[in-house]
Amino acid sequence: MKGVASKVLIGLGIALILAAILWWAIAVNALVKLPDDLDSVTQYEGNMTFYINPLNQQRLPEGQEIVPEIQVERTVSSVKDEYDSSTGVLSEEVVFNIGLPFNQTQTYKFSYVLDRRNLENKNDSRAWAWTPQDVVERSPSYYPFLPLDTTKDESYSVWKNEIDEAVNTEFVDEEEKEGVTVYNFKGSFTGKKVAPAYIDVLNQSLGLPKQVTLQDLAPTLAAMGVDVNSVMALLNQGLSPADLQAIQQPMPVDYFWDMDQEISVEPKTGGPVDLYKDSESLSAMVNFSHLDSILGNYPQDPVLQQLKTQLGTVEAQKIFEYSYEQTDSSVKETVDEAKDQSGKINVAKVYIPWALLIVGALILIIGLLIGGGGAPQPEEQ
Repeated sequence: MKGVASKVLIGLGIALILAAILWWAIAVNALVKLPDDLDSVTQYEGNMTFYINPLNQQRLPEGQEIVPEIQVERTVSSVKDEYDSSTGVLSEEVVFNIGLPFNQTQTYKFSYVLDRRNLENKNDSRAWAWTPQDVVERSPSYYPFLPLDTTKDESYSVWKNEIDEAVNTEFVDEEEKEGVTVYNFKGSFTGKKVAPAYIDVLNQSLGLPKQVTLQDLAPTLAAMGVDVNSVMALLNQGLSPADLQAIQQPMPVDYFWDMDQEISVEPKTGGPVDLYKDSESLSAMVNFSHLDSILGNYPQDPVLQQLKTQLGTVEAQKIFEYSYEQTDSSVKETVDEAKDQSGKINVAKVYIPWALLIVGALILIIGLLIGGGGAPQPEEQ
């Protein structure tokens, strides 16, 4: 009877140990991945500074900038019907509420297609920014999450929709927030060209021009000591008819984005839990290359060459900037969500397989002890 019990316990112990190994090899990969029931809402507060009046596009005098308060709400949700075992689709909606004197609400929408296991963006036609028609190739960058088991020993490439490219994000330090360990990361850049799709959005929402004429630039050039009317009179005298016609055509406007951002990430889930610093700005600069080329045809004309030199000193001018941070209540809610998700990961990766392994080992040891310290020998015939 003792031999039968020993065999049963040894067999059960080995089965549980094998189950633990198989759980680590198969079940963890199947269970620990981007969930299909995400619905995360975060809130932010701060200020926005307008250096031009959005109502008439006129530059505001220094010291008279318009500085409304802003409230931002960001929602990231799973598009469950678009999920499969390896790929997840997320929607993001960002709502800017701009306070007095504008009282405007601007809503931006995005779609992301992620690898459910490593959380990298995938090359997929369902991934878009600003409008569904503007399909974006974000692979292999990260956003809206860093990878599961984020490490402080690596930098990560994080997508930025405003410039249609990824930004390098580096580890800053480690700290405790709301009872969890977080890794703080920083990403920054200056003078990156704005994505064409976002320029379309700015044109529609704020009336920012894509092209301007010399007459449109009269106030800017006047501040540099250039009288556009006098210049046009000189151009009428000095330029050929073809060049005169060409110089009056609209010139493209280039837009540039700056960012300085720091964010806390819960490392086990890769989820952002506190955007504690976000300062971003938009600047514009007229592309004078065509005008410069035409003026270069008249090297002997000192007036035209002086104008050419002055245009070369024009710098990008700031249109607006904003700075905000996540609210305390939103940080607490986001940390709680990360704790819940981290707990589920621990159950799948740690508690279940280790429980199977420990119980299996104990049963195996008991079986061996009952059998006399070794595996039962076959009975002689």
